[in-house]
Amino acid sequence: MSKGSFVEMNCPIAQTLEQVGEWWTFVILRNAFCGMSRFQDFQRDLGISTNVLTRRLARLVESGIFSREVSATDARVVHYRLTAKGFSLYPVLAAMTLWGEKWAPNPLGARLTMVEKATGLPVAGVGILAADGRALTPAEIDTVAGPAADEKTHALMRMREETNKHEQ
Repeated sequence: MSKGSFVEMNCPIAQTLEQVGEWWTFVILRNAFCGMSRFQDFQRDLGISTNVLTRRLARLVESGIFSREVSATDARVVHYRLTAKGFSLYPVLAAMTLWGEKWAPNPLGARLTMVEKATGLPVAGVGILAADGRALTPAEIDTVAGPAADEKTHALMRMREETNKHEQ
């Protein structure tokens, strides 16, 4: 495994980080969820260098998180649009936003409050739901190795089982 790459690691978290783990990625995604799509707008808002932004956008297009679309009115203008794969990252951004407001707050108060459009009420949080829709706590969730799990994954699952036995 090369330094800074998880490409060879057989782990869903590592493979997610391989696609979106570079630190500029989530602020680029944040801006895209706010409607930003043009290179120059990302660059101006983020203060990111041209070469870094070019690489990040290319990687997001290559990963299928953004599509690259030439403007119908001006061929010199390119829009980077979220794909279905990109939109599916919204709960991750929402969780990061809520976590950041709680655990890395600004002393002056909230920077962002996520509210339901229909009611204007703050969202309760981001969580994991059972098949019947109930919210689950981490203690109510187990992780089991799947058919593509390698020996390292099985070893982690055995470690988790042993830890859980000792904590009960």
